[in-house]
Amino acid sequence: MAGMGEGLVISYSPLLGGAERILLDLVPSVAPRAVLACPPGPLAREAAAAGLEVRELRPRRLELRGSARDRLGAPLRLAGQGLELRPLIRSLGPRWIVAWSMRSALSAGLGRGRHGPPLLFQHNDFVPAGLAGRAVRDAARRADVVSALSHAIARDLDPQGRLGDRLLVSHPGVDLDRFAPQADARNGRDVLLLGAIVDWKQPRLALETVARIPQSRLLIAGGPLGEAGEALLDRLRARAEQPDLTGRVEFLGRLEDPRPALGRAALLLHCADREPFGMALVEALASRRAVVAPAAGGPLEIVDQSCGRLYPPGDVEAAARAVTELLEDRPLLARLASGARERAERTFGVDAARERFREALDRLDRLRGSR
Repeated sequence: MAGMGEGLVISYSPLLGGAERILLDLVPSVAPRAVLACPPGPLAREAAAAGLEVRELRPRRLELRGSARDRLGAPLRLAGQGLELRPLIRSLGPRWIVAWSMRSALSAGLGRGRHGPPLLFQHNDFVPAGLAGRAVRDAARRADVVSALSHAIARDLDPQGRLGDRLLVSHPGVDLDRFAPQADARNGRDVLLLGAIVDWKQPRLALETVARIPQSRLLIAGGPLGEAGEALLDRLRARAEQPDLTGRVEFLGRLEDPRPALGRAALLLHCADREPFGMALVEALASRRAVVAPAAGGPLEIVDQSCGRLYPPGDVEAAARAVTELLEDRPLLARLASGARERAERTFGVDAARERFREALDRLDRLRGSR
């Protein structure tokens, strides 16, 4: 059974983004004797605190598809990590390898060679365009098992269905005890935007939505990522100072724990029109908060009429109508809040996610035994 022997989990990223938090939810519980190989940083610290053995890799730039410099340097960085992994894989002799996210799958494929341990590619994002996307799809074809966080991610990776039953879809979950149902918000017109301050999450749309709803307030919880995120945050602050929003936007910054912010809000507003999954939405459901989100990507698999409202991606007017409907109809908001918790309990508990991860690792063990 998985977890009874050593496996190797590889993360190119040292940060604690949504994908890495999922790693920490799953790996220490399911495979406590696994070794995590990653650069030094928050992920390594949290993994060590959770009891995992950590082997440090050299830090490398994270950009895979940004500037021309990033695109030209990415293959060399990935190849460098692959070469660094080879002696580590030989020395550990792991029963299986899990490559966490796209960059890790690319470097792990180089590091394990043709006859290495069975490989699980944990795929957590949409595939980039161009040569980078082609390389990711090639890495998926070479993996023994591929697990995607959502059906949207799976369709994007393998639109022709060539991976067959090697491609699994496993929604992550939340700790339903930790994200216990919250009481009704004291200020019934506070709307929460929860997530990193990055352009693709479209936080500007949240400002424009709230600007159209009198007496509503927007809580923005999340920190900027990199220089581009800092510049975006400056633009959001400038927009919040305009007359139609003055005094109605509060920037909470990066939060270690989102539960107090969820407790303050009447509902969660999500704006990314190309969201691979959306852990913030699941945390909101578990906290007994209705969700208003774009009808695209991961949110389509999380939100239904029992727990929130979906609107056409990028449509500010439609988002404002959906939020207004919930804020103005308190009995409806209460029903959706109850439905939110019920949906989280039915579909998005972390115990079920751990069981699916355990089954994927057991599959790798069976493959190893058959070779």
